[in-house]
Amino acid sequence: MINTNNRLKTNDALYVHTDKPYYMAGENLWFKVYLRKASSLTNDQWSKSVHVELLSPAGEIIDERKIFGQGEHSNGDFKLRTDLEEGRYRLRAYTNWMRNFGDSTFFSQEIQVYQINPDSLRTEKIVLEEGATNEQVLNRKKKYDLQFFPESGQFIEQLSTKMGVKLVNQNGYGEAFSAKIYNQNDYLVTKVESNTLGMGSFYIHAEKGDRFYAVLDWDEHDKSPKKYELPVAKEKGTTLFVVKRDDLFIKVISNDGALQEGGYLLASSDNKVLYSWQCPPGKALVPIKMSLSDMNNGIIKLTLLNHKLQPVVERVIFHYKPQNVQLQLNQNTFRKREKVELSIDLKDENGAPLNGDASIAIVDQKLVDLTQKKNNIISQLIMTNELNGNIENPSWYFQNYNNEKEYALDDLMLTQGFRQISWIEEAKDSLDLQFIPEPGISLRGRTSNFWNEKKYQKAEISMTSIDKGFIHDSVLTDDEGGFTFTGMVFFDSTNFIFQAKKYSERRKKVTNNNAVKISIFELEPPLTSPIEEKKAILPKGNSLAQFEKEILNIEKIDRAFSTKTIILDEIEIKDEAEIDEFSPTSKLHSNYTARLIPDSLGYASGFNVWEFLTQEMKTAQILRRSGYLSSAGGSFSEDGEAIPSGESDIPVILDGFQVDKSLLQTMSMTEVGFIDVLDMSEGSIYTSNSINGVIAIYTRQGGGGSYVVAGLDNITSPGFYTSRTFYQPKYDIQKDEHAKPDHRITLLWEPNIIFDENGKATVSFYTDDKATDYQVEIEGITTSGKPFYNTTTFKNN
Repeated sequence: MINTNNRLKTNDALYVHTDKPYYMAGENLWFKVYLRKASSLTNDQWSKSVHVELLSPAGEIIDERKIFGQGEHSNGDFKLRTDLEEGRYRLRAYTNWMRNFGDSTFFSQEIQVYQINPDSLRTEKIVLEEGATNEQVLNRKKKYDLQFFPESGQFIEQLSTKMGVKLVNQNGYGEAFSAKIYNQNDYLVTKVESNTLGMGSFYIHAEKGDRFYAVLDWDEHDKSPKKYELPVAKEKGTTLFVVKRDDLFIKVISNDGALQEGGYLLASSDNKVLYSWQCPPGKALVPIKMSLSDMNNGIIKLTLLNHKLQPVVERVIFHYKPQNVQLQLNQNTFRKREKVELSIDLKDENGAPLNGDASIAIVDQKLVDLTQKKNNIISQLIMTNELNGNIENPSWYFQNYNNEKEYALDDLMLTQGFRQISWIEEAKDSLDLQFIPEPGISLRGRTSNFWNEKKYQKAEISMTSIDKGFIHDSVLTDDEGGFTFTGMVFFDSTNFIFQAKKYSERRKKVTNNNAVKISIFELEPPLTSPIEEKKAILPKGNSLAQFEKEILNIEKIDRAFSTKTIILDEIEIKDEAEIDEFSPTSKLHSNYTARLIPDSLGYASGFNVWEFLTQEMKTAQILRRSGYLSSAGGSFSEDGEAIPSGESDIPVILDGFQVDKSLLQTMSMTEVGFIDVLDMSEGSIYTSNSINGVIAIYTRQGGGGSYVVAGLDNITSPGFYTSRTFYQPKYDIQKDEHAKPDHRITLLWEPNIIFDENGKATVSFYTDDKATDYQVEIEGITTSGKPFYNTTTFKNN
């Protein structure tokens, strides 16, 4: 029931809003990431880097995006390949910090992808009943299970008990019903009618020896209607009787001695104890009132403990004060290609303006069945993780929230909130942290002995990039050579250079010895598993057949207006620019005192690079001034490395990296493209040892030799993903492209709604050429951490 392990409260919480609940192969999947701190749902979590993955039915990662989970770049997209097999895919999102708490805390949403077979198209069928699938209607002649859930798990004689009830069909889904309750004498006791999701409740009073059963109304005229037995009432017991109004009224009722020596009632939410009350010894009835005025939205658990702090019974309720997000269109019906103004007004329960983050999707209601949506931002962040089983059509609970929805939420708590209680779960004070929170891009690696990769080497690592502004940082590796740089925020490919020097444990200092090998690597993604095979519930009515027909119609339009174009999956074409052999990316200086080109020096090819530098007058002069060609004896470092007299750094740069003599002795001059001799000013860009000048060597562009530089490595990081732009035509400006018929299934995807200080925002867009009904869906979360959701519809004639 309560997990005293507060470490869970440091976790991240994630939700991903997609433009549709299912797709045809070849479509674009648009998404928006909502990343928050789990304990408060506010935007002050440590992590900012979110991994979003698309998994195949077999559990393989087929595409992935790294998203910056804050601000205007917190959205992305996947282009679904046209050759994807039909089946159930999974959208998975997580931060690496969340991996410390297990993959059950990840965001995970199954997405059905349908494939079009032109030789076997789906056909439109007769709809047996509006608002239900044909399968649901036909299931009524098949197997059902009517389940009963007494409040607090206790059905006690002589007490009025609230009984939750749910009808489940043979596929495990809830289904709307009405039924009558009879006693053992076949006397009608009460009636019950469920909500559209197959859940309801009723009150029942049992005398000693009473037995009860239920009969579904659609079975009552059968010759032998099926009877569903209710639980048998106990003679004695302990229970919680709860009534929720503006406040919470609780009756602790006990006649079985469980509270003979007293006890305690605790109210908790989000793993925190909010209130506690003492139950006096021996009292059979203890009335309690609990204020809800300052409670956060979400599940509240009421747990009754005996005097030994052992759990007796539990009752779960859902507290929800909706954030009032109003969607107002400038009119209800529009003409084709007409401009639409959508006004959004965000207020709290008291009418005060709010600010927050939101996204909007508008889809063709005849083609897309939004009841297929498995979760919304409210149910995901404040409800789903606390309940058993799959919550069907969670968006229904929060659309046009009223008393009916409040009662439905309590029915949900009675049925799917019912559980065997446990008091303390693994109360540990610490967590084995294998992953760090990442406020930006992270670059990881390990250092080892240059001559023996299996031997870890503790070292100081410096990281530098000058591609998109100057980035520089240094860290000391751990004892096993591991290091991580994090917190960098960039959205384009960026080159990074890493330099390493050994760390002396004996002297507790960094040395000048760079005999270190650097290995850069990415973390392996979390394990995946195949998606469980089960029969998919098809969209209602004929939406899927119409969806398929519309996709083929769009393809036909594309071909007609692109007669010279073959329609292919999106591909990336890269063209190589002509290479300037004297402007490699590692060249940072502008001027030089001399430039040596080995191809124009016939004698150069016979030397290794060190020999050439000592023989060539201009380079030998720098080496001599720096003490490298002195006849005086050198010294040795603590690691046995030779150090030239008076100097510790050789003033030679190879492709932007400072190198040592041993490497230059192994390189042939045939690998060198050119050598620049630099004065002190230009050479200081590369090394502090530039007082006598610097020799800058550059290998041939595009190949010519291979070498590993001790203590150096470089990588190119792609940075955070930047989403493609959703196409929005503007028909107020005439263009030739507007001659093409406009058939959008997702009419609008706007992932970044900006509210002003009055809690208002406006979105403008144009309708398309289809006469249809559109559904507007908004999801978001306020800056104070309260998620909101709403929908509206409009017609396009």
